[in-house]
Amino acid sequence: MKFLIIKPSSLGDVACAMPVVALIKERYPDASVDWLVNKEYAGLAKAAGADRVLVIDRQAWKKISSWPKALFNYLGVAAKLPFQHYDYTIDLQGLLRSGIFTALSNAKKAIGFADGRECSPIFYDTKVVVNRKLTHSTLCNLEVLKEIGIEKGEKWPSFAPTDTQSTLDKFCLRKKDFFIAVPLTRWKSKNWVPESIAAVGRELKARHGWQGVLVGGNDAKEVCAEVCAIAPDVFIDLAGKTDWSQFLALSAEAVCAVTPDTGPMHVMAAAGTPMIAVMGPTDPRRHGPYGDCSKVLQSKRRCLPCYHRDCVLGEEGKPSLCMADITPEMVLDAVEELLKELNNKEENA
Repeated sequence: MKFLIIKPSSLGDVACAMPVVALIKERYPDASVDWLVNKEYAGLAKAAGADRVLVIDRQAWKKISSWPKALFNYLGVAAKLPFQHYDYTIDLQGLLRSGIFTALSNAKKAIGFADGRECSPIFYDTKVVVNRKLTHSTLCNLEVLKEIGIEKGEKWPSFAPTDTQSTLDKFCLRKKDFFIAVPLTRWKSKNWVPESIAAVGRELKARHGWQGVLVGGNDAKEVCAEVCAIAPDVFIDLAGKTDWSQFLALSAEAVCAVTPDTGPMHVMAAAGTPMIAVMGPTDPRRHGPYGDCSKVLQSKRRCLPCYHRDCVLGEEGKPSLCMADITPEMVLDAVEELLKELNNKEENA
């Protein structure tokens, strides 16, 4: 049996789709699963267990000079699809371009969301009804899998690499002796206060001796440097220095993580990292970390969830009011409570 998953982006949504591959292979051990994904997330598709990753280079469209390359890439992928003899194509994106790829795959059965945008549902044989505006992305994906006879298994898949030690050695870290902090998101309103991140790091190191590890892309280098300047002996800065395999390895071996609502949060959730999610303008029911290894902290302001990229009530250039409401003490208490709960769970298992 041959499957094609279409989920090109975004980072958080790709991470939430990672269990789909494992659950298909658990139900159908001889299945072959391909994944069509944006180039920057190909590593996650591989880590999820996809047998073949079909890469589209969306970034190439951003420069006019690279349009020929982008067009060649898209046409190349499109030309291969009709000859792969897929039994099922599962479109988890729900946009026109993903719908077109679904049609080109010529699968025996095409499955997608009934509320897909840009007329994408016209390309599906089976349209799955789920309110994606109020439902976590992972749960939406599980609803789709029911159409091919798959229910959520008792054991949730984990995506930690088999070899994590090489990554730890590269960055001079020890297992369960460090915590991860994510200081930057794409929305200003979702960023936590750098001084608060530093304060949490100082206290965790004082209490437990844990090393702090700052992660993010190249765009996070400035804020990571700011946090390191506030707490110079607490953190090491790995912004822009890890690939997805290394990031999954770090996530699997970290004792915990402190993170806002951002794509790496969902990647860490896929790796089973215990985490404290500091959330602001978005709804935790839809965008929070999936699973039982996390605690969510959110302000009780009446304006939430507002889904504004910039706080309309706060001062320009300062953290959003709802994120500033979450204090280092609240995060530290949540860390201790979460780890105690997980230890009790292990002892009673």
